[in-house]
This record gives sequence, structure tokens and C-alpha cells, in this order.
Amino acid sequence: MLRDGADRDQLIDLIGRSNPTILEVGAHMADQSVRFAEWFPYGQVFAFEPDPRPIRNFQSRPGNPRVHMVECALGNHIGKTTFYQSDGVPPATPEEDIKKYHPEGWDHSGSIRPPKEHLHEFPWVKFDNTIEVEVTTLDAWSEEVGVKYIDLIWADVQGAEQDLIAGGRKTLLNTRFFYTEFSEKELYKGALDASAILKLLPDFELVEMFKHDMLLRNKRAWDQPVRSPTWRDWLLPNRRA
Repeated sequence: MLRDGADRDQLIDLIGRSNPTILEVGAHMADQSVRFAEWFPYGQVFAFEPDPRPIRNFQSRPGNPRVHMVECALGNHIGKTTFYQSDGVPPATPEEDIKKYHPEGWDHSGSIRPPKEHLHEFPWVKFDNTIEVEVTTLDAWSEEVGVKYIDLIWADVQGAEQDLIAGGRKTLLNTRFFYTEFSEKELYKGALDASAILKLLPDFELVEMFKHDMLLRNKRAWDQPVRSPTWRDWLLPNRRA
């Protein structure tokens, strides 16, 4: 039986160092990024999120100086793109939970890809609103910030996996592990299933397949030096916005 997803002990064992560089792409409120910062006490975590609603939620809470919120999408070009905001209320959700967890509506399913089968699989999720958001590529961001080696990319990009990969070919060569959500149905227009995503990443091999996610290892990354933090890392802006 497939597990739900990778856990703390597995990731700590695989990464094998206390000071990794981790990217969470499609971070929502960056809850997973905060967990990464707790699991790896000297790590630097970059959380990418384009939807202003979960960003506001993140900014309203006490922060961790090693979690850096980057307010943009990662895709296959640089500039602006359309973001399809999700909304709605999960069935049978108590009113108090709506106020506590979804004060601005269901903001977990937005994407730079338009919804497709998602509209039928989860009819309570609405996509009635679109906004323009900043978008850049993984390669452009990596070069601008000076992050050359990445230990883990944790991606939950709602059907835009091929956009993330297309914009990060160079950076992915120096990325040790890649964790991504997938679906066997085309929930978003052009979304790829697990086998199609694997074909786009010939330098990676499967570590474990989960129910809706998969963890991949770069077969060539071991030829790259394991980089320790430098003075530049500690001068990176500890921004939360």
C-alpha cells in the first residue's frame, strides 16, 4: 500500500545535513517550509507563492528568519502570468472552521494552469476569479539570488509541473532531490501524470511513489560538491514579503 507522503525521518536521512537549501514551490501559507526550518536547524528555505491571500496569512503569523517568502510563481517565462484563484467551501465544514482556516475562501487549489477535470472532480471548488501575478523561472531566480546547489525542491504547483521543469533545466542539474505532486487525471489543462513528469527528468530516478506525490533523486548530483553555507547565505534578505 502506498504511503501518503514523505515524512520527517525519511527526508532528514536522505538529505543528510543540517544546513540544506530547500525550495517549496506552491507554498500556500508556507507551513511545510516552517517544518523544514524546524527539521534542519541551519537550513535556508525559500517559499514561492503567487496568491496574495495565503501570503497575507503567512505574514500575520510569527516568522522564522530562515524561511524566505518569495511572492511569485515559478514557470517557463519571466514577467506576468494569469493565476486562476480557487474559492469555495469544503462540504460539511463547520462555520467556525471556515472562519479559522478559510477566512478568504478556499485558496489551496489556485494555479497558473486553468482548471479542467478539477471542475468535475471537486465541483465545490470554484475558479471564478483570475489575477495577474509575477512569474519567473527557476533558473533566473537561482542566478539572481546566487543559489547554485539545492538539496530539495518540494513542488505542489497544481498541474504546472512541466512549466516549473522547463524553466529550471540548469538548476535541476544541481538539485539533489525533487518532490512533486501529480495526478493521473488532467485536473488542470496540460497537466502531466507521473510517467510524463519522469520523462521530463531523465537525470532523476524514483526513490518512492506515494499516493499523490513522488520523490526523485538526481543520479548525477553526487558528482557535485556538497556546498556549505557561505557569508552570502547569511546576507540573503530575511524577507517575509
